[in-house]
Amino acid sequence: MKFDLEHDWQGNMSTPRKNLGEKTKLHLFFVLSLIFLLTGLVGHEPWRPLESTSISIILDIIQNNQVIMPMAASDSLITHPPLYSFVGAAFGKLFSPILSLHDAARLANIFWVSLTLVSLGLMTRELWGEGFGRQAGLIFIGSVGLILNIHSLIPELATLLGYTMSLYAFSLYFRRPFRASMVLGFGSGIAFLSGAVTPLIVIYLSSIFLLIFKNWRNKRYFIFIAISSIITIFVISPWLYSFHYLEPEMFLSWIKTIKLHPESLFKYHLQGILWFTWPALPLAIWLVIKDFKLILSHKKLQIPIIFFLVLIITISITGQPNQTNLIPFTIPLSIIAVGAIDRLNRGSASALNWFGILIFGLIGFLIWLGWFAMLTEIPGKIYERMFFNSSNFVAEFELFNFIFALVITLLWLASIVKFKITNRSAISNWSLGITMVWVTLITLWGPFIDNRKDYKIIFNDVKQQLTKSSSCVYVNNLSDSQINLLHYYSGIKGTNPNLENKDCRLVLLSLTEEKEIPAEYKLWSEVWTGKRLIDKNYFVLLAKKISN
Repeated sequence: MKFDLEHDWQGNMSTPRKNLGEKTKLHLFFVLSLIFLLTGLVGHEPWRPLESTSISIILDIIQNNQVIMPMAASDSLITHPPLYSFVGAAFGKLFSPILSLHDAARLANIFWVSLTLVSLGLMTRELWGEGFGRQAGLIFIGSVGLILNIHSLIPELATLLGYTMSLYAFSLYFRRPFRASMVLGFGSGIAFLSGAVTPLIVIYLSSIFLLIFKNWRNKRYFIFIAISSIITIFVISPWLYSFHYLEPEMFLSWIKTIKLHPESLFKYHLQGILWFTWPALPLAIWLVIKDFKLILSHKKLQIPIIFFLVLIITISITGQPNQTNLIPFTIPLSIIAVGAIDRLNRGSASALNWFGILIFGLIGFLIWLGWFAMLTEIPGKIYERMFFNSSNFVAEFELFNFIFALVITLLWLASIVKFKITNRSAISNWSLGITMVWVTLITLWGPFIDNRKDYKIIFNDVKQQLTKSSSCVYVNNLSDSQINLLHYYSGIKGTNPNLENKDCRLVLLSLTEEKEIPAEYKLWSEVWTGKRLIDKNYFVLLAKKISN
């Protein structure tokens, strides 16, 4: 018998469910999400390259009260509108008395991701019915590519909320059109104020392409789009006007940065989606193939499919080859994948469950083994491999981290040995497996990872020299992320000698053993030199000799 998509999903379960109340399941999902999100937000330095730009922008806001056009030290133009950085700076100011600025700023991710999960849950419930919002949330946090991104200082998390609110608005339109127009207006406004023009294009192009389907072609829908557009303009206009009023030349230069690529990045993004959105992607593909006719008749699939297609085309034409561009794809694919969960046969659900057990079990075992090797130097081969050029890191046993990682690992083991495996428990186990891997990795390997990515010591040494001599320093051969971290740790924005007219009397060079000091700095005197042991490059600070 063919499964009827229009029936009550709770009454048409293809697999047995645990006798747990909906409130209990919601509470368990809340706890799982909280553990997943909080772990790794604090306790480590800004990691490059993901976080270096944002932390430099946040520092610019706090130091210079620059809320309209904050810029990273490496930038000559703003890269994103300032909404995400402004909220990050607010969290930084609020919690910096007890946390470092970067840790405090990361707490803003709780705000963005929590609202995204709420919007996703409301949208999924609107499209598929009661109880499916939680399943969409489990699929979302189980997306492989989100693990690191969701715990990093990146503006794409605010853009993600804007996208999710906008999709929720489309799902709400048929039942509450005016409320939906408000949600769409503010959602698209948030997307623009954190991600610039591209998100706005994606959202409103999607609204146009929905007209392909008959059920969207009516007068009420056009009124809905018109009202939301007015609200969007109302939300974004204050920043646009302020930007244009204060810096008209920079505003025009920023507008001109929006260009189409001569070669599309479609292949790049398509290949990235294949691993980034797992397991949502295979589930979504299966449902679309299984019930292709549903696309023509119901918004359940129309909204996420249109959004997915518009998104991949638009980003491939206007975006950059950046992994963070893949983050928004998790939303439409999670919505579609929800519809596949209960329809999977028992064999497919079991295969997904066992695949997750094998993958996460293997990764978890290697994490524990590596941690044991750090502490005991056994097995010797693994220890030698891990600490090859690993700086001066010395592993220490931390009781709390050990207990936390152990508890999460045992909970995961308990979940996979349950007597009955249902379709929904297979998804829950996958999300718990992702959480287990992330928690054990951060709690057991966190200091080791931080040591390999940390520039705090090296740039603090530079800071001591700068405060003695000058507040202006040229930078030569430093990457953008290094320039931004120099700004964060020293409070000084490195100056490009080729673009600025400032007469700086200090220059910071990044050199290799094979590369000599540039000719223009040959006569400058060495003030300081240093390097991270794990890097090939070393830093040299030179001072300009004052002629008599």
